Amino acid sequence: MTEQARFPHAFSPYAIGPLTLRNRLVALPAGTSMAVDGVPTHADQEHFERIAGGGVGLIIGGATVVHPSTTLRSRKLVEAYIDEVVPALTDKAQAVHRHGAKIIGQLCHLGREFIGGESDSPPTAPSAIKTVRDAYPPHELSSEEIADIVRGWGISTENLVRAGYDGAEIHAAHGYLPAQFMSELTNHRTDSYGGSFENRMRFLDEVVAVMRAALPETMVLGVRLSGEEEIPGGMGIDECVRIAEHLAASGSVDYFSITHGTRGKYVKDSTNPDAVAVDSAARVRAATGLPVLVGQRIRDAATADHIVKTGKADLVGMARALIADPDLPEKSRTGRLTEIRGCLGINQDCRAFDPHLHCAVNAEIGRGRHASFGVLADTPKNVVVIGGGPAGLEAARVAAGRGHTVTVFEARSELGGTVQVAAQSPHRATIGDIVDYLSHEMRRLGVEVNLGARIDPDDLADILEMADHVVVATGSSPGPLPTPARPAQASGAPALVTVDDVLTGTIPEAPGRAAVYDPGDGFWPAYSAAEALLARGWEVDVVTPLTALAHRVPAESVGPLLSRLGAGGARLHVASELTPDAGRATITPVFGGAPTPIEVDLLVWHTPRTPVGELARKLGQQATVSVIGDCVTPRRISHAIAEGYRVGAEI
Repeated sequence: MTEQARFPHAFSPYAIGPLTLRNRLVALPAGTSMAVDGVPTHADQEHFERIAGGGVGLIIGGATVVHPSTTLRSRKLVEAYIDEVVPALTDKAQAVHRHGAKIIGQLCHLGREFIGGESDSPPTAPSAIKTVRDAYPPHELSSEEIADIVRGWGISTENLVRAGYDGAEIHAAHGYLPAQFMSELTNHRTDSYGGSFENRMRFLDEVVAVMRAALPETMVLGVRLSGEEEIPGGMGIDECVRIAEHLAASGSVDYFSITHGTRGKYVKDSTNPDAVAVDSAARVRAATGLPVLVGQRIRDAATADHIVKTGKADLVGMARALIADPDLPEKSRTGRLTEIRGCLGINQDCRAFDPHLHCAVNAEIGRGRHASFGVLADTPKNVVVIGGGPAGLEAARVAAGRGHTVTVFEARSELGGTVQVAAQSPHRATIGDIVDYLSHEMRRLGVEVNLGARIDPDDLADILEMADHVVVATGSSPGPLPTPARPAQASGAPALVTVDDVLTGTIPEAPGRAAVYDPGDGFWPAYSAAEALLARGWEVDVVTPLTALAHRVPAESVGPLLSRLGAGGARLHVASELTPDAGRATITPVFGGAPTPIEVDLLVWHTPRTPVGELARKLGQQATVSVIGDCVTPRRISHAIAEGYRVGAEI
């Protein structure tokens, strides 16, 4: 049985009104922030062309705003209402069409939300009700201002028509302006735009009408709705179904796109189950009879195929999965499943927008494809990679793809380096998927991998003799503890261990009370160790001298993380130092106050990791030697992948 036969539903054609799609897979709205003065750049076009070339049936372009009142100061959101945008959108549509995909433009007004960016316009909303995420209460829109924003939706739609798009979508989900009008939580108006259901629907009805009037019969109109807003007092699936039925009865809407959440909650990380919005989509589909698109943490064609087969939805969307590997559809269709680079669900680089879209596991996102990637080298070389972590394996993958003969030496008995430790963190096992992918690539590309093969300084002469180019990617090790670790039973002092010791299980088995100290990282390691201890029955204190907890953990992940720690009974101490003492530890406020001694059985100390850099120092700077990853200085997985990709392409 061919892989194409395994996914016949996902790869069957589908028609939405006048629009016929080659398959059921959709690239969900995911803006790149590659815009200058509100106009998408050529790099933005290249990104969407790359997605189209990977085999999706439809692309829905996101981060496109309809009115000056919802622009950011940076102007890195696409501004659909300005004339200058039309040539760039035309080029983008033509690029997508060249590869056989269709493109729909999603139009948005953020209302009282500013998605973490500053604006020179005040936040606006149906009512002056402040969101907890922003500093200022919104300005309550007048009826004249509402009419002007509706006109902005019409002008923006006309520009999509001029650009040759295949349709338009209204972003009425995630707590943005249309949802703010529809929800009783955020709409306390007493005029014709508030109160009754019909009045609260009036704004969206007017937007639908002005857009439908601007669209020719050859273009489709969709609406994105949150099946569950996932906030106290927010709209749920019953309200979503009622809204969808109302819109369907108008005869103006061609499809619905169903998602869950509001701002800060809708990009589901690896702590969430897959395909969370499918049941909501099924209810909307059954209630309206209109085509339904569902997305949100759907990562593979098998899941998409099952959703379509069981009638839960007609189209299945992916965003981050297609950023991690734009070729996912074509690789799935042709049976190359082990060649798919999976999304890790860590929301680390794709949500930072620094200054635009990047991806932890796909170095081409935000940087473009290296000119030498996939191009056979003029002179194939013997390349030796020392270290089998993500940096070394990515360098080996890219170099082997260019025709070089590559040999990897890894000191441990398995590939992956510190990623294998991080993957043992609660709810973060998917981070190990990058190791699985790169391991498969080593076999596919014929890379010789030697495990348990430590390279010592005495071996370097032999390595240099056998290699035309050496890549040193020896990684890092846990940083030094503040005092020598002493077993509690030997000295009366609490055992002192690293985060790695906790995650790998090399700690006392009998639970007691533990203090976890994060001196200044603010990222996952200390907090993952705390969560792991809670899961094993320990009482846990988390202590940091920082004034915020886990402030470097991505925004969509930090709330759920702290909620889990709180639910587990962890005591959280900010702006506090932790000092180990005989038989106890002392918590001291950074900005003054009395120290508090606590009785603990275990101290978990997270200190910056230390580069394993001896081989790099011995080799020194040579044209035939590259040093990459944590052995340069310990950083994130995205840095390791990016450096491995660059070096592999440049050898």
